[in-house]
Formats: sequence, structure tokens, C-alpha cells
Amino acid sequence: MLRRLARRFHIGEDVLRHLTTFQRFGERFEIRAPTEMIPVGARTLARAIRTRAAPQIRPDWLWPFWLERQLDPTDPSFTPRGHLPFLTNVTHRNWTAVGSPLSAWEAVVDPAGLVTMTPDGWSVDWWICDEDSWVLPSRSHRLTQWPDAAGSCVRSGVELPGGGQAVAGVYATRVRDHEYVALEITNNTNRTLTVAFALRPYNPEGLAVVEDIKVTANSIMVDGERGVVLCDRPERVAVSTFHEGDCLHHFTKGRAHNFRPMQTHDPAGLATATVSYQLGPADTRRVLLPLPPTPAAEPDRNVSVVVREAPDAGDAAQRWQRVLDRGMHVRLPDDRLQEAVDANRTYQLVLHDPGSITPGPLTYHRFWFRDAAYQLLALDRWGFHDESADVIDTYPERQRHDGFFYSQWHEWDANGAAIMSIAEHHRFTGDLPRLTKLMPAVRKGADWIERTRHRARGRNDVKRDPGLLPPGVSAEHLGPYDVYYWDNFWCLRGLCDAAYLADVMGNVTDARRWRTAADRFRADIFASIHRATRESPRPYLPAGPNRRVDAGMIGSLVAVYPLGLLDADDPIVERTVELIRDHFTLGPAFYQAIAHTGLGTYLTLQLAFVELLADDPVAWDRLRWMLDAAMSTYTWPEAIHPQTGGGCMGDGHHGWAAADFLSFVRIMLVNDLPERRTAVLSLLPREWYGADLEILDAPVHGGKLDYRLTWRDERPTLAWNWHGMSRRLVAPALDPQWSTTESEGEMTFSPAVAAGTRSTPTSRR
Repeated sequence: MLRRLARRFHIGEDVLRHLTTFQRFGERFEIRAPTEMIPVGARTLARAIRTRAAPQIRPDWLWPFWLERQLDPTDPSFTPRGHLPFLTNVTHRNWTAVGSPLSAWEAVVDPAGLVTMTPDGWSVDWWICDEDSWVLPSRSHRLTQWPDAAGSCVRSGVELPGGGQAVAGVYATRVRDHEYVALEITNNTNRTLTVAFALRPYNPEGLAVVEDIKVTANSIMVDGERGVVLCDRPERVAVSTFHEGDCLHHFTKGRAHNFRPMQTHDPAGLATATVSYQLGPADTRRVLLPLPPTPAAEPDRNVSVVVREAPDAGDAAQRWQRVLDRGMHVRLPDDRLQEAVDANRTYQLVLHDPGSITPGPLTYHRFWFRDAAYQLLALDRWGFHDESADVIDTYPERQRHDGFFYSQWHEWDANGAAIMSIAEHHRFTGDLPRLTKLMPAVRKGADWIERTRHRARGRNDVKRDPGLLPPGVSAEHLGPYDVYYWDNFWCLRGLCDAAYLADVMGNVTDARRWRTAADRFRADIFASIHRATRESPRPYLPAGPNRRVDAGMIGSLVAVYPLGLLDADDPIVERTVELIRDHFTLGPAFYQAIAHTGLGTYLTLQLAFVELLADDPVAWDRLRWMLDAAMSTYTWPEAIHPQTGGGCMGDGHHGWAAADFLSFVRIMLVNDLPERRTAVLSLLPREWYGADLEILDAPVHGGKLDYRLTWRDERPTLAWNWHGMSRRLVAPALDPQWSTTESEGEMTFSPAVAAGTRSTPTSRR
């Protein structure tokens, strides 16, 4: 078929040779990207083509923060376009989610305060006029941004020519069961300013399509929907189209109209509208953005109710605080780490939608079992069991009749991820009625793993070793369609957890059957690994049986964390870590040369988890790098551009990275170990010596733990208290030999042990 198409479109044999040889890099090219992702890819491609075309013929337009920089040849983010007809954000994929508890909707705020309501949608920008000079945040280099109210509000402050700041606040709120995002601008000067709210046909990923705009006294209608609720009647207004020019210039050149209703239609899909107000000293102006946009037919009297009843930022913060109070609390001696933890507890809950959890508010606003496994584990570790249970309860309906937990075809890790999430939730909560309801799905899922790994090789499959799962797409950071140990390790953990859950339910037969299957599966995996590395003087964990030393091998470290199938000090793990440090790190960060082509955020933490479990202090250096690499709101993209420091891949607020950050801090402070042991202070940074810290309501397997670290001169004192079932407590960073089973107590340790050093590895980090 490929050759017939080539003849039809006069494509030469040389092009076909490129395609047919490309097929052999991993699996065959025609054996697909997942069909579920085709609409996403098509949307990305279409958006990138439009984004490439428009700015080059309208250089006087104001574009979003990232595009202003990628188009500027004097900026480090400048990106040549060459012959490629595409333009997308590969330098500053950074944004911050805002939302309400238990809401299915999130908006995002970019580094310049641009607010985008929906994936691929339009945005609302804000501009300030001070002393006859317009300040445009997307072009400003004097803008700061920070999280407020534990991450429930994003504030952006821009420096003004006459001194002082105008500050934008963005937060989610709810009025009569409908969600809104509030964008409010506060004048922190002693002068009267002008503030403009501008509807823009773009977002942090590229251009959007806006064809019809209508501005009334209380709303901006966008393509037949109420996109913006105006809390006050505008003073000035302008609308425009792509060919008429950016309506920004109506304001900068004094051509904006005194308010009157206006509308426009743009066949090019780049319609814009702007309204403005006077803003006195210390005053605030606010607009409300329905989330999602509401039908234009909604009566104006309803809009008046919304304006009158919409809670302010303080009310929204209190609502969030009531939710956050249910979780584990930490008081850390590091202010920046404390702020990052507080914000990311909120962010993880923002990404929890009713019956779902997503690894991002924009690019990745959909469900995957893989990402959910990390996110639900973080929620359970931080005490948000209700939200975790809300997602896990949907797993039976996400399962196909054959037992495959389906979020995307050929993602063979899904069954292991789903079963592990169920098992970990049960370990934390002991919720037997819920487990009883979920157990039929666990049974079908475990049996699917065993059947699928023994399934006959398909006609188009690559050769695979006996007992391994078929080739699949797996996580994109591993490489092309192929056989991956990642999938097999996840499903091995799934069988182990299925056996554990069967034991809990008293089903001895299933427990024995799955435990035997897991033992055989483990033997098949490691037989394959030893065959794949037989030419190496020391065995290591490659990405798959058809791969050698490459960046994809980072994925095989899941066998250590989070799956717990290998110990961190296992020689094969130590060799893998050594190879990764030697070949795939830039400073403390892991550089992912496959797909991401950037500094990995959650992948750097993947390496750090293994080092933390090996008592290697370099793990702390990697966490510090994460803090340094974060946006000022403490969010991370999937991967970071090594030169710009901005996001270059994936969702700019990556839920998996946020979950791993929370889990790393949690394991550092409290970690459940085998044999009914719990470790506190697995790592105590030297910067924390002499400083107090406190942990309250930390969920552990079978109960909760409080503890407090104080100092008597140079001697650390640990006081602890168990709630519920107590376990053996250990404190490796204070004294590796100490342990206790007392339900509460206090212990003062020797300063020599507390101040002891551990050797730093000599290999390059």
C-alpha cells in the first residue's frame, strides 16, 4: 500500500528507502503508534502548521511568552524553523494548573500570567498602562510569579515604569455548582493605572481557533459561548481580526472606542477582543472565566448572580485548606522545600478529577494507568485516601472483558500498574469491603498477564525471549515500539500483588497460583537480561532484550523503585546506575536523549530514588536540582531544555513529576519497609543538622505516625507516636543500628552518628 501511495503522489524510491529502513530501528513502522493518540497527534500537527504560518506575516502581533522568545533572534530561546512547516513550543513548556477540589476542569497560567481555560483553547491576557506606557507581561523581563495560599492561587507581578507593581491573581472558584476561574489585577502603586483584559487566540502550545467574538456590557462571547464574565461595564473596547491587525494597537495608538457592544467574525480564526478599565491605587479589577465556557443563551440575570456571589481569593483558599487539612503535614527546616511540598500537595489534588486523575492539565489531560500509579501512590502516602479510592473504584469499568486494563492499546504495563495501585491503597487503608469489590478485576488482570506473556509471537512482532510480554509502545521515554523490561517488571509486580491480595482475601489457591507464576516470570525476565548482556563483563539492566547501553535503560530501574523487585545494592542495579551516571547525566540531572531530548524531571528522580534507597547522599543533590529547575510556582514540565531552562517536552505542569517529588520527600522522611518496618529520616541533609522538623499524621501500612526531631546541643532527639498498629521503627540517618517497637517514646542519639558522613560516588553525576 505504501508503494501504491508513493506512485500516486510521485514519491521517489529514495524516500521509500528512508521509511523502510526506519521500520527496523525498533519494531516495524506500520505497527503503529496507538490509534487513541492519532487525534492528539493530528491536532498537534494542525496547530503547529498554523502557528508556523501566522507570525511570519504578522510580526507586529503580540504573541504568547514562549513564542515571543522563540521568534526573537537575540533571545537564547530563538529556534530556527528551517524548511519544516511546523512551529511549536519546545523552549518554555511551563505552566501552572489552577482548579477547585473535586473538579473535572483545570485552567493553566503561563510564566507571564496568560490564562488558558481548556486544552487547545483561547486565552485571556492582561496589560497595564502606566504613565502612557503599555506594559505587556508576555514581553516583559521584569515579571515575577509565585504560588499563594499553598498553591491554590497563582500570582504574577510586573514592574511598572513609574515604580511599583501590578499583580495578577488567578484562582478557581465555584458559584452555584458551576466552576469559574477568577483573574484579578491589583494596583500596588499610588497612581491610577489602566488595566486591559484581552482575549487572545492562542495558548502555551500554539495558536487556537477563534472565529466569532461579541462583547457586551457583562460578557465576551467566544464562538457562541460565554467565555468571559465582565464584573464591571468596560470603559474602552476594541475587536479585530487577523487581517485587520492586533487589537493591541487600538489601545497603544489611542484608537480604542468608548464602550459600546461590538462583534467581529474572522475567517482566519484569529479574532481578538480587549476591554479596559481605570484602576485606582490599591484597587482591584476582576473578570470571571467559566470553566468550561457556558452557552451564550444563558440569561444575563444569571451573570449578575455570578458576579455578586463569586467568592474571592480568601474564600477559595479556605476551601482548599479544608481539603488539605485531611492529609499528612510536615514542618521542614528548608523554607523552599516546604513551599514546594505545600504547593504540590494542592497541585496533585487539582489533577484529581472525579473518577480520574491526569498527568497534566493541558497536553496530558487524560487518564493512563501508568501515570496514575505514581500519582495515586503519592496521594495515599500523603493521606488523601478518599481521592485515591475515587479513582481506583473506576478500575473494573476500565477493564476489558479479557482482563486487560485499558487506557491505551499496547501499553502492557497497565495491568501491573492497576493491580499495584489497588494493593498499595489496601496496604495503607485496610479497606476490606472495597478490596472485595475490586478483587474480581484483580483476578482477571493477573490472569491476563500470565496468558499474554505466553501468547504466540505475532507475524509482525520482533523476536522476543520466552515468557516476556509482546512488543508495545510502553512509556515514550523508552524508545520505539519494542519489547521492554519496563512492561515486564510492572506486570511481575502485578502478579506479586495479586498473590498478596489473594492472601488477604483468604484465597489460598489463587495466591499460590500467582506466586508460582511470578517466580517463573521473574526467572524468564532475568534469563532474558543475562542473554542480552552476555557480552558485557558485568550484567546490567538494558531497556529491553534488543537494546544495549542507551538512555532508555533508566526505565528498567523501576525494578528497584517503585516496584521493589530488586534491592538498590544488587550488583546488577549498581552497574546500571554506574552506566547511567557515566553516559546520561548532565550535572545532577538525567539527560534523556530518547524522545524527550531534555533534562528529565521524573527521570532524574527515578535515579535519585535508587540512590536514596542505597543510602547514597547524591540523591539529595538531585532533589536540590529539581528545586532549582522548578518554575517559581514549583511546577515542572516533563523535560527541560538544557539551554533555556524551560520545558521542551510534554505537559508543562507534569503530574508524574509532581507525584515523584512528593514521594521522594515522603520516603526521605517516612518509608514503609518489608518485614513490618518503617524508616524515618532515611536521609538527613547536613544543612538540616541542628534544625527541628516535625511530621504529623503520616500514613503508613497499618496506621499513622507522628514524630519530631529536635536537638540537644549537637545531639539529635527523636520523639515518636504511633496511631493504630505500631511497627518496628528505624532511623538510618541517625543510627543505622537502632530500632524500636515501642508505640511511643523518645530517643537521644550520639552526635558522632548524626554527623557521620557517607562516601560520595566517584563516578560522574
